[in-house]
Amino acid sequence: MNQQITPERIERALDRVAEIIVDLKDGQKCLPIYERLEAELKAMRAAENTMASVMQRVRGSKGRKAGRPLPSPRA
Repeated sequence: MNQQITPERIERALDRVAEIIVDLKDGQKCLPIYERLEAELKAMRAAENTMASVMQRVRGSKGRKAGRPLPSPRA
């Protein structure tokens, strides 16, 4: 079973770990797991946002480059 890690899967894991933390008498022991999942979700969303920004820049730069010659390299 080689399932891809997605934001949705992390969200479901966060939900489940939150339930476990609340249900256990000593649920605080699971807080590092919850915190790690939150950090991974935040990093994944940041990477998605950065990639969207990259794609937007590429689309915009194609319009700016149209009809312009490449600049000559400086010595």
